[in-house]
Amino acid sequence: MTMPVTRPAPPPAGPRRNVVYLDWEREFLPWLTGKLRRVDRDGERIPLAPAWKPGEHWALVGPTGEGKSTLAVGTLKLRKWVLALDPKGEDETLAASGYVRVTGLPPRKRFPKEVQKDLDEGRPVHLIVGAQARTDQEDLALQELMRDAITYARHSGGWTLYVDEFELLSSQRMFRLGPNIERMLITARRDKTSVITSFQAAAWVSKHATRQATFCCIFPTRDRNMIKAVAESMGRDWRTLADIVDELPPFHVLVIHKNIRAPMVMTKAPKVA
Repeated sequence: MTMPVTRPAPPPAGPRRNVVYLDWEREFLPWLTGKLRRVDRDGERIPLAPAWKPGEHWALVGPTGEGKSTLAVGTLKLRKWVLALDPKGEDETLAASGYVRVTGLPPRKRFPKEVQKDLDEGRPVHLIVGAQARTDQEDLALQELMRDAITYARHSGGWTLYVDEFELLSSQRMFRLGPNIERMLITARRDKTSVITSFQAAAWVSKHATRQATFCCIFPTRDRNMIKAVAESMGRDWRTLADIVDELPPFHVLVIHKNIRAPMVMTKAPKVA
């Protein structure tokens, strides 16, 4: 007679945290660079989502004035080569970042000598692409400049492309560059190019912005449709997400990784000096 094998019962699972707060300098940035993989909270050792790898994308979703550009500039300092598209030509946070503003890119126009030298010698280069446009002719020139920057980033590879005001760039009535960005979101991973899109509502832009994102950030909002769109793209329950977003303090952000087993992260980026 064969006796059944008795196996010990598995240990009970510890409490699952939906959200963990990370201090920006001490924990959040080290997490993104892979230096911090776990945190201790109330005696519990909590594993975090994987670090930000080249070729992985971000989507920043939230109302104007809640800190999307501040988060972007604070995060972009982790990357060596950055192109920040400024289709309005007037973003104050980008202007305060210290990035070099350019109004032309190769092959149409050469970079400033100091920028090209840094590129040639492998030093970090952070650029703002954009200029104010007050006439119809300037509008057309700015549209062409945005297209050139996207093409340059895609052909060069290795850049992190920050797309401020993605609604404006993708609008069929404005820049009509949505398909160009979508192509990068889908294909840029192989060239180690990351794309960070920033917009006010997920319903106003291509779903690729959130679906292709490894990290999706949502800022304080009462817009349930926005929360539902983000939750659907990131595989989260929208009601749980809404409850968390409702409790976000001003200028804080909830960072959601595509790994649904990992906790969401709350943090606050410091104001750009």
